[in-house]
Amino acid sequence: MYRLCVVIAVGTLASSLAAHAGAADKLVYADFEKVENGRPVSARGGAIDIWAYEEDKVHKSTFKGAEGLNPPGPELVRIKADDPNHAAKFEYSLQAPNPYAGVAMEIHGLPDANGKPQTDDVSGYKYLSMQIYATGIRILQIETRTNESGKDTGSVYPTYTMEVKQGLNTYRVPMSGFAQPSWLRDTRVDPKDVFKKLTSIAVTAFCQQCETNMQGMVIVDNVTFEK
Repeated sequence: MYRLCVVIAVGTLASSLAAHAGAADKLVYADFEKVENGRPVSARGGAIDIWAYEEDKVHKSTFKGAEGLNPPGPELVRIKADDPNHAAKFEYSLQAPNPYAGVAMEIHGLPDANGKPQTDDVSGYKYLSMQIYATGIRILQIETRTNESGKDTGSVYPTYTMEVKQGLNTYRVPMSGFAQPSWLRDTRVDPKDVFKKLTSIAVTAFCQQCETNMQGMVIVDNVTFEK
């Protein structure tokens, strides 16, 4: 009887350790299946916002997300009518001429506490994976953001620029590929320091030296850090 109990305990412990090891292999940042107070939030309840920017204020960037949300947030959609899975969608419009312009969906991993963003240490992960469907644009920018790096970056955080293919595809971005722009001199940070105190990531439809108007939509799903 004693030996049987020991075997069960060891087996349970092994299963528990295996489950925790499996969970540690990835961090589901946002799967867009959670709604709080009528708006989408990340997998652990962090805020999801949409915002726009441009250099030339005469030619303003605009966007559309879910109706009636303040601050603005994405619309939850289904990729397939018979699939209950949800994804986040926003529409964008970038106006030319403009030295630069963009529309971003920013995802916070955790809810704010006492009015301050909370951090994740994702420095141990090798990849950032997500599903993306985009129209009207060939490239998107993924940005890793922190308000806790200890150094003012001038809002120029480590980014990864990628070409998007036609249709819905899964993109596995290497964490080693994130970097600040080469032209930045005075406020450079080590991306690993940002990863250690990550507060949010942003998926941005953007253009530089914008010569023609650009408009379309971006759909994002299953944002996950992986080892």
